[in-house]
Amino acid sequence: MERNPDTATQLSVSDFEEHAWLLQQQYPEQALKHFSAWRFTDEVDPARLEAALKAVITHIPELNVRYRFNDEGELLKVREDDWRACVAMLQADDDSQAQELLLAHQSQPWDAENQPPLAALIVQIKTDVILAFVLHQVLDQTCREDDLYRMTLDAYAGRSVGAPHLPWLQRHGTAGADAADTVAVAPPADAGKVVTVILEEFRSALGEPTMAQDDDFFDFGGHSLLATRIIGKLLSSHGIEVQFNDFFSTPSAAALASRAQVIGTAGACALSEQAHEVQKAPFALAQASLGRAYAAFEFGTIFNLPFALDFLDEVDERLFEQAFTDLIERHASLRTTFHFEAGEAYQQRIAPGQLGRFKWFWSSGESEGASLASEASYQFDLSRELPMRVRFLRDPQSQRQTLSLLVHHMAIDEWSLNVMMEELGKAYLARAVGKAPVWEAPAPSFHEYSVHEQAKGMNQQHLAYWTDMLRPATLGLALPAVDGASRAAVGEISTRAEWFEIKPDQALIDHLYSFARQNNSSLFGVVYSAIALALHKVGGLQDLVIGTSASGRTDPAYYETVGYFTTMVAHRVQFDSRQTVGALIENTSRLINESMAYADVPMEHIQQALGMTPADGLLFDVYVQIHANNALNGALPTPDARSIRYRHIDPDKNQSMFGIQFEIMENMLDGQRSLRLVVTYRSDRYSAEQMARVSAAIEQVFALFVSPEGAAVKVEHVRA
Repeated sequence: MERNPDTATQLSVSDFEEHAWLLQQQYPEQALKHFSAWRFTDEVDPARLEAALKAVITHIPELNVRYRFNDEGELLKVREDDWRACVAMLQADDDSQAQELLLAHQSQPWDAENQPPLAALIVQIKTDVILAFVLHQVLDQTCREDDLYRMTLDAYAGRSVGAPHLPWLQRHGTAGADAADTVAVAPPADAGKVVTVILEEFRSALGEPTMAQDDDFFDFGGHSLLATRIIGKLLSSHGIEVQFNDFFSTPSAAALASRAQVIGTAGACALSEQAHEVQKAPFALAQASLGRAYAAFEFGTIFNLPFALDFLDEVDERLFEQAFTDLIERHASLRTTFHFEAGEAYQQRIAPGQLGRFKWFWSSGESEGASLASEASYQFDLSRELPMRVRFLRDPQSQRQTLSLLVHHMAIDEWSLNVMMEELGKAYLARAVGKAPVWEAPAPSFHEYSVHEQAKGMNQQHLAYWTDMLRPATLGLALPAVDGASRAAVGEISTRAEWFEIKPDQALIDHLYSFARQNNSSLFGVVYSAIALALHKVGGLQDLVIGTSASGRTDPAYYETVGYFTTMVAHRVQFDSRQTVGALIENTSRLINESMAYADVPMEHIQQALGMTPADGLLFDVYVQIHANNALNGALPTPDARSIRYRHIDPDKNQSMFGIQFEIMENMLDGQRSLRLVVTYRSDRYSAEQMARVSAAIEQVFALFVSPEGAAVKVEHVRA
């Protein structure tokens, strides 16, 4: 009997789907589609991969639907049974032909009445296989490309398909169907091999060749930044998938291996932009937001990054200049000019042969009358000069050398600084023996990344995650007045700031580390929670939006690239008086860690989606970030096996774009953990007396955390 398409397997149409469908009808010539592709270099069975796709498509009915009108003129969504309509098996002779095939599928218009909103493509190129997904935007509230990739590999490996990771939809009860059939396959790879791989990545990242498989990652100096790098390396190089939260509940190689999933070796993306060819590029998404903020602050010094090093041993300034030149030639962001014309904002790479036209290095002999303060306050003209200044200073009494390294934020982020300092040591050692450094691999250009990201566009599902979390939150921060001082309006642009430190003693530091481990958290999670709890008590807050930074490096191919990838994210921390302190820490840490998967959306776009304008300022007053294992504390190697030691000098903080900024300074110095909390606050918004109350509250919360009953105390009983 013929099926009636208006009644059989009919699904409800959401307002979002109706809007996306209508948009496509209004602009039929546009391909409103997302596209991602992965290359498998290990042996993959295309037939088994196709069967895995069948399981996923069967599991998520929305992937194989058509949109039609009924007799009453209502839009219907009808599920089709033939899963093969969503899957295509393709053959290509080489990468170029594969790229043409994939782009052709992406550029095709969508016939909503006769075509599914998903095209899953399996492309065979000799011994390699490419898996690609083309999704119409009508699926933005159903699943993402990376969801389908994960679920397909789960089905390929014989595991349950699971559900898309869309927590903002799951809370409303719209995610998930019943469990689907899975594909029968061979058992996963040998567990002992996974342990060995993870342990080797631990040893390499931590510089601990004797580390054992049961040793704690954090006991050897591990931190969240290194965890991020290891997760990406395990997935991209070894096909081992590890969740960020698992680093804190199972922080040894052996324990982490029990949580890992072996999904096969997959490269990042099958398509490339030919990095070495990109000379002029648009700003990346986060970089563009930073550029607009830079313009709003009238191209002043607010985004200067004034680093300074105190050299404990004599350094050869001529060799240092040569070594730093090697870095500039290797990393295009350091030899880039930035242009902010109204009609076009872009970055222009300078060829290494043209570097002689720019002055960027000053020896101590050229630095009479200069100081760290004068360098820090230098105002760049980024359209005409390099985004960095390197200057040596020499103390006339002690003859000790100090280095001022001033870099503009448009060119680098904190991850970049770690990359630069590690490579600087290699380059200095090579130049000390009269050779040029030899790099293990070229560093992909940030310009390539910018072109690729702008072409891909912003992930609307990730944007929805943040707006769903933040829309009901109380924005900003209100603290009770202490001295009656007036406060500036939230949207007022002002950067005047004061700062102070909270310096726990060594016993308290050691106890805080232990407390973090006992509560399956990181030191960052514990200190972040302490700050939130202290502000809750001082201000009588029911919830608090806290900003923090995310690396923004979602593609391991760019881990060694210098550039501005960083995004700001904001979390809504809610306080339940009946909740225990341990539960608050666990929930806050989980919120932070899980949100990192969505941290590629610039804050500017989140605020716009929430209906905010630039005049409203930031949606948070409180900003918390960690500086772990500061790369500015270290040593340059020398050919005679000596080391030229250097230590970081704190800059004098007199500007800030945040109401209150908490910087967690975590380091391992001479084999001992150290911890400082640097607090910078806008002096026109908060008084010294208010900040003294906040400081005292944080210290009281620290003391509670390390007490025997600390984790079991209810929030309502905390005294601060």
